[in-house]
Amino acid sequence: MEFRILGSLEVCAGAAPVRLGGRRQRSLLAMLVAHSNRTVPVARLVDTVWDQDPPATADRQIRNMVGLLRRMLGTGAASPIVTDGAGYRLVADDARVDHRLFASRVATAADLDAAQAVPRLREALELWRGPALDGLPGLVFAALAAGLEEQRMAVLERLYELELEAGRHREVAAELTGLVADFPLRDRLVRQLLTALHRSGRHGDGLEAYRRHASRLSEDLGLDPTPEAQALQRALLLPCPAPTPSPAPTARPTPTARPDRTAPTTGVAPAAAPADPRPEQLPSDLSVFVGRAPELLILDRVLATGEPGARPTAAPCAVITGAAGVGKSVLALHWAHLTRERFPDGRLFADLRGWSAAGPRSPHGVLAAFLRALGVTAESIPAQLDEASALYRSLLAGRRMLVVLDDAAGPEHVRPLLPGGSGCAVVITSRDRLTGLVAREGAHRVALDGFTPAEGQALLARILGADTAGTADTADTAEAQRQAGARLLDACGHLPLALGIAAAQLRDRPQRDLVAFADELASSTDRLGALEADGDDRSSLRSAFGVSYQALDPAARRLFRRLGLFPGVDISAPVAAALSAYAVDACERLLGRLTTAHLLAEPSRGRYRFHDLLKLFAAELGAREESPEEQRELHERWHAWCLHHAHAAARVLTPGRRRVPLGPPPDGLRVADLTGPEQATRWCDDQRANLLATVRHAHERGDDETAWKLPALLWSYLHRASPQTEGVALGRTAVAAARRLGDLSAQAHGLNDLGHVWGALGELTLSRRTFQRARVLAHNAGDRCAEGRALANLGAYHYFTGRYADAGEYYEQALDLLTADGPETDDWTADLCRTSLAPTYLLLGHYQEASDHASRVLARPRAQRNGPMDCSLLNTLAAAEHALGRPEEAVGHYERSLAVSSRLTGYPAQRAHALAGLAAAHRALGREQRSRQAWDAAYEIYAELPAHQLTSNLPILAAMGFTPPATTDRRR
Repeated sequence: MEFRILGSLEVCAGAAPVRLGGRRQRSLLAMLVAHSNRTVPVARLVDTVWDQDPPATADRQIRNMVGLLRRMLGTGAASPIVTDGAGYRLVADDARVDHRLFASRVATAADLDAAQAVPRLREALELWRGPALDGLPGLVFAALAAGLEEQRMAVLERLYELELEAGRHREVAAELTGLVADFPLRDRLVRQLLTALHRSGRHGDGLEAYRRHASRLSEDLGLDPTPEAQALQRALLLPCPAPTPSPAPTARPTPTARPDRTAPTTGVAPAAAPADPRPEQLPSDLSVFVGRAPELLILDRVLATGEPGARPTAAPCAVITGAAGVGKSVLALHWAHLTRERFPDGRLFADLRGWSAAGPRSPHGVLAAFLRALGVTAESIPAQLDEASALYRSLLAGRRMLVVLDDAAGPEHVRPLLPGGSGCAVVITSRDRLTGLVAREGAHRVALDGFTPAEGQALLARILGADTAGTADTADTAEAQRQAGARLLDACGHLPLALGIAAAQLRDRPQRDLVAFADELASSTDRLGALEADGDDRSSLRSAFGVSYQALDPAARRLFRRLGLFPGVDISAPVAAALSAYAVDACERLLGRLTTAHLLAEPSRGRYRFHDLLKLFAAELGAREESPEEQRELHERWHAWCLHHAHAAARVLTPGRRRVPLGPPPDGLRVADLTGPEQATRWCDDQRANLLATVRHAHERGDDETAWKLPALLWSYLHRASPQTEGVALGRTAVAAARRLGDLSAQAHGLNDLGHVWGALGELTLSRRTFQRARVLAHNAGDRCAEGRALANLGAYHYFTGRYADAGEYYEQALDLLTADGPETDDWTADLCRTSLAPTYLLLGHYQEASDHASRVLARPRAQRNGPMDCSLLNTLAAAEHALGRPEEAVGHYERSLAVSSRLTGYPAQRAHALAGLAAAHRALGREQRSRQAWDAAYEIYAELPAHQLTSNLPILAAMGFTPPATTDRRR
């Protein structure tokens, strides 16, 4: 089996691709592949899958997803994913993991001469199919992909260095031209292109390439080309021979030695570097810094180095966390400037841009900048991230330096940048809590909140001066000023950035009436309006956004406004099409324009999100410029898009189950054709956050039809996966909406679904009470379908609580009701009742009846074939055969059940039951090792499920004479 992430995530078994699950399962697997043969803790997997907002049940969901992935990739001992401590590890030969194979080929090339190394490097580069981890969202993958991309670029640069040394400058000039067009700021590539053009006699092309490079550097970064590039430009201006190739780079320095300053490929020697560089990279301190005394004391204590009697084994590290605008960077820089004397060997600083719309800087790129500041020439910087990090730690060993890492995306973003020696200290700022860094590296978190009243008053005094009063008749006492300052601070959410802007605006007013200004701000519900600058539109956020908005064409402006009224969070081209009535391909182009204008961010390919303030701005425009009729039409289109897609998904996920009726979709609304369970599940996974937000939004707007129907349709998707606490809120909203409508039938359907959630969470008593209420309401409404479901659900409750005779009666009643007076009102639920009767007969001791009944139902035409009911029927048939003294036949039935479950998404309990029964059958046949393997696999699934799933199956195992072996609890 081969695993590939140098491009989109792919897994192949032989020549056939393995079908993977939804976005979250793909994210989890990609993280394991990226760290193959190394254990990834569950906490890091949670950070990867949910980015910044994991649910309360995230750990359990991770374990369930691992179980699903194991079934996709292999069974039992054959699965490449193993549990290791508090995490999981993907076991795979490095030759079958593309990024490991890439690194191996590059390392092999390093030991070869140039003639042999070039083809080996090209073989390594051929492994790349596109951008690394393409299509996977989130900050963790952005940082990982940036690191892999940096490795690829380093290999390309090494390749062209060898090609130029071999005199193949004409052959590589075209390749380098294309690469420089894609990476115009990468100095080494530019110099290699200039060298190739110079040696090819193409001086005019070389000078034009230099001009474009210099212009781009100046416009984007405010920098001039490097001395080496300037030397090449001078060479291109003269009719002289091309510069000779540089000799091969000298060996990389040992960890204890300073790196040699080797000449660059261009043949132009760089200026000599100082013998012992002492970098001072800190930006300037803020002139109006106030407060933060407790936090400064904490930083002093946490980051103390070299104290008498203290022998830390690693560099102390502080992580300053908090919301945007709370002053994390300002605090870090202020403390760094206050403690300059503690770090005589220098101070390194990097803006990691972890939360920037431009995307995070790669750790390798930051390391390269740090290494250059420490005296390492560009040619001596290792191409591999691990090697560059090791060299960085070696150079900092024994030094007393401060490293400030501003705006980190997550733990993986900063780990390669941490010094190894105890004489250094590290300050990190991030909006992320960086829990993995705290747990693994022992970093100390400094959680930064908003300003205290005293700090707010101090900042106002620094900006406005000691006399902040207005005219005598509005505020002439110190107490009035203090109260006005407190109101202003509250209106700014205690955020230092917002308060500073507000104070600067007040300072620029002719009358500095703090009381009036505070009252104006406190009474405003418009946060953007609060930041308007009087008489200077260019200084306000709204005006700045307005300039970008007005530059759009009318279609893009209309889409932007409508996206502001969108209740969800994840925007895609189909979502935009539903909101705007534009074609999907047109929306793709318009979303691209909005992203180019920095009015939307694209955290992953094809998925867009608003910045919070831009969302407010877009919502303002939508409410102002879209008429009430247009707003109503937008919400109706969006609700219809959600309902009709959920209806299509339910049709293929639970065929034959009665669904809530819908009217025809609005004209022009495109509903995707969800042809199979995998496609339907993928759609639901992708839209899950939007769907849940839409239910809440519909209920808040009073659209109760949508608020109860959408949860009812989503049941077919939600019941398959791990139980979610969000399912409780969803069910309660549906019931409340139905109650507000006065619709007894809708209330009964909502209560049935809510009771199922309670049962899945192990709250069996709550589930029983909910089902009983549903039964009464359904009976009063005359809704046989809802009443039949309630009876079937009560049968399941009695089954799980060990009252099998009562369970059988409920199932029979439900079946009678669902099949009375003509065709069944709900084929899927009727089939479920027939299926559930089989294990009920088994546990009542009627083994032959259970076997006969299961066989009849399996042979009967049913709404859904090869689904979870087949697994249940095969498991019951197997158990009955075993109890009747035929364990060999039982093995065959269990294996058929496992084969069916391997093709299903969700329903882990049925797989666990089959494995447990297989363990019992193997033991009866004397196959102890196989029995133990099957039981271990079963228990691993049971450990992630509510306890009643295992306890309800123990009586069936007992009927087969099987007592499970003692098993270590693997719950993590």
